[in-house]
Amino acid sequence: MGRYTIRRLLQLIPVLLGTTFLINFMVWQLPGDPFAGRCGQRPCPESYITMMREQFGLDQPMLVQYWNFLKNMLTGDLGVDFKQVSVASQLADAWPITIRLAILAVTIEACIGITAGVLSGLKRGGFLDNSVTISTLFLLSLPTFVTGYLLQWLLGMRFGVIKPTVSDGAPMAELIVPAIVLASLNMAFTARLTRTSIVENRRADYVRTAIAKGLTNRRVVSVHLLRNSLIPAITFIGTEVGSMMSGAIITEGIFNIHGVGGLLWRAILGQDYTIVVPIASLLVLVYLLTNLIVDLLYGVLDPRIRYE
Repeated sequence: MGRYTIRRLLQLIPVLLGTTFLINFMVWQLPGDPFAGRCGQRPCPESYITMMREQFGLDQPMLVQYWNFLKNMLTGDLGVDFKQVSVASQLADAWPITIRLAILAVTIEACIGITAGVLSGLKRGGFLDNSVTISTLFLLSLPTFVTGYLLQWLLGMRFGVIKPTVSDGAPMAELIVPAIVLASLNMAFTARLTRTSIVENRRADYVRTAIAKGLTNRRVVSVHLLRNSLIPAITFIGTEVGSMMSGAIITEGIFNIHGVGGLLWRAILGQDYTIVVPIASLLVLVYLLTNLIVDLLYGVLDPRIRYE
């Protein structure tokens, strides 16, 4: 396992370099000059555009720009955005909030989704199975912004159980409802994946053999059936961690959460690529690390999988 982990970490290096280079190349090479329209109704003077391109290194070759970007990322010196505000300070304020929101959302997705899927698969065709199927179909049919506005109005304005908007500090207690909104679609997918996997594995030979050996139903489910059936759900949850961080734009907008989603959205609208590129690169790193963790969990969940 140790050698496999080291080998996978080494494999991440060229993937990380390749993806971040593509991000830099595609973003900074988009048609149009990001500085040309920053002077209101009048076109910006050529001297201003030249000065800004020199300040942000856009007058240099692409490989030199990428090398400078890597050095800045490794040292934590991300420079300033187009408004001369420190990029690192903006990320330092927004990133912890989105991480807390994503952790809560993943926890809710895993606990409720997997539990509902397991119970539904074990009680196939019963009342609980039908209830889970209908409720997950209902969640999948609702867009995130509908779920968000509905819970905000119902719990925040109608009954006063929560604050309609999250305060600047974004404490965990105020992030619970936004996390439920963010996790709602993935929770339904997780429940359906787990249910399907449970139903399929119940007919597997190793489960019938365990029952024939006289093992209790609890041991058959917990040791043999559940561990192998969780692999599809764990794979899906692991790949969705990065999506939750980047896809929280709608949820953060509804509940006025000052996280990465809102920061990324404002930067895209303003064509401020000094913020877009670091956030996209950090999300790539999150994706790679979560996929590594998922691969390592395979060997823990399924004893047939061994890493040599």
